[in-house]
Amino acid sequence: MRILRRRRSRRKFRLTREGRAFLFVTIGVGFAAVNTANNLLYLVLGLLLSLLLVSGVLSDLALWKLRIHRRLPARMFAGTRSLIEVTALNEKRWLASVSVETIDEIDGADSEPARFLRVAAGQTELAGYTHEAPRRGLIELGTMRVLTRYPFGLIEKGYTIFEPDEAIVYPKLLDQVGTPPVQPVPGDAAPIHRTGRGHEFAGSVRFYREGDEARDIHWKRTASRGDLVVREHEQDTSALVTLHLDNVIPAGTADETEWREVFEHSISEAATLASSYLAQGISVRVRAADGESPLVAGGTAPDPIWRFLALLKAVRTDVPKRPKRISRRWAA
Repeated sequence: MRILRRRRSRRKFRLTREGRAFLFVTIGVGFAAVNTANNLLYLVLGLLLSLLLVSGVLSDLALWKLRIHRRLPARMFAGTRSLIEVTALNEKRWLASVSVETIDEIDGADSEPARFLRVAAGQTELAGYTHEAPRRGLIELGTMRVLTRYPFGLIEKGYTIFEPDEAIVYPKLLDQVGTPPVQPVPGDAAPIHRTGRGHEFAGSVRFYREGDEARDIHWKRTASRGDLVVREHEQDTSALVTLHLDNVIPAGTADETEWREVFEHSISEAATLASSYLAQGISVRVRAADGESPLVAGGTAPDPIWRFLALLKAVRTDVPKRPKRISRRWAA
């Protein structure tokens, strides 16, 4: 994650559609007041101009001493809407900030607005917006625009905060993927002995709890202790699954669209399989043509594998260059 210094632009304002109509009416009343010298029209003109002035001052006060910060979710998946939170801290002592919204920039496009109805003085409010990443990989977040149209909706005033950040979007998970049975293997998947629901007796016992199966009762220890005790089992964590992904674009492929669709589906399938195997206590790793993911022990979170799959790119085979022809004159 990149951490750069926050920069804040100067406040800018523009007239909304209602504000332009209001200004047009104000100018019309002003011309009528000058041409007729009617005191009532001058009074109405002063009232309209005061509304514009009050709107500009109150909107400026709503943005004054308001600190905005973005919080990204722990996990983001392609094709799934994720909630990105935005916090607003009002550092003013007496005045509240009313009707404020923030618009984020994600990969150069504007996000949905996060709206704050009212942020009391000295308080922090939490809002958010949802974002659906269309693809896996790295996304970049840039500037945040803080806007308000308080109080009459005539003037939109705001400023821009430069708050760069990055997030990794994990591959899309499939609903149903079959997981073939796995046999324990020797080598780098050495047994990790942990108590839990498994097939091997761990050598220890514990007191019987409601819900334990009757076949797990250790009758000899029960008879010697006088209380029901059951066997502790250890999980089968010596099994290892290596998922292979072919990320090499075949030579001579004219249209890569179909191949990339199949490739993205295989990445989603590998991410789903890895999550399912790890939940069963089976260690998993992923191998590609140009790299290998970390070995993740069974029963732990699949985030290292998801991160590897999210950043995995397609590679091309090296096309052998034709040898240059040597002129017969120089060959002699």
